[in-house]
Amino acid sequence: MRSAVEIGYELLQQGRYVEALPFLQRAVVEQPREARVHLYLALAYSHTSDHTNAEKHFAQAIALDPHDAYVFYNWGAYLHRQGRYADALKAYETAYRLDPTLVGAKQAADSLRGSVPNYAAQIPTGAVSSPPVGSQPPPVNPADLYTPAARRYRSARGCITAGVLLAVFGLCVPLVGLIGGLICGIVAMLRGSVAGGIVVVVLAIVMSLIGAMIWQLLLSLVSGIAS
Repeated sequence: MRSAVEIGYELLQQGRYVEALPFLQRAVVEQPREARVHLYLALAYSHTSDHTNAEKHFAQAIALDPHDAYVFYNWGAYLHRQGRYADALKAYETAYRLDPTLVGAKQAADSLRGSVPNYAAQIPTGAVSSPPVGSQPPPVNPADLYTPAARRYRSARGCITAGVLLAVFGLCVPLVGLIGGLICGIVAMLRGSVAGGIVVVVLAIVMSLIGAMIWQLLLSLVSGIAS
C-alpha cells in the first residue's frame, strides 16, 4: 500500500493539484514534522489559488527546516508570481546561499537584481509593482525535488508492518507481542509516521491484554479440569 505523501507527490508531478490536495493534507497529519511534506502541500495550494493556506505551509516548511534550499527556492518563485519581488529576491538568495548547486535560484535572483538596479532597496517588503522585463518566475517543477519524506515513510512502513504482526502474535505470547509492538511503534514514529506508530502501540497493548486474558481463561479451565 502506497503512502499518502507518495500518491500526493506523484499527482503533484502530473499537475493534478486538486487531486493531490487530500493526499497531501493527510500526509501532513501523518508527518507533521516533515518540512518537505508541508512544501508539497504549499505547492498544491499555490496552484489552486489558495494563497492563505499556501503561505501557511510555506512558513511551516521554513520553520521546520530553515536549511532546505528547495523550500526557499519554491517560496521565492511563489512570491515572484505574487509580485512581491523584494521578498522573492531574498528567498532566491537564501536558497542559493544554502545550496550553490541550485543554479535556478541564482539565475532567478540575478534576473530580479539585474533588471532594476538596487531593486531590493527600492521596493519595501511586501510591495507589489509591475514586474521588470525578463524577470518572470523560473519554472518550478516538483519533479526536480528530492523526496526524503516519501523515502522516510517507506522505511517506517516496514516497522509498522512488523509491529502489527508482533501485536497479533501477542494473542499467543502477550509479553513478546507487547514489547515488540511497542518498539516497532516507537521506531515508526521516530522515522516520521506518527499516526502509524501510535496505531501499532495501541494495537500491541490491546492484543497483549486480550492474550493475557485468554491465557488466564485457559489456565482456569485446566485447573478446573485437573481438580
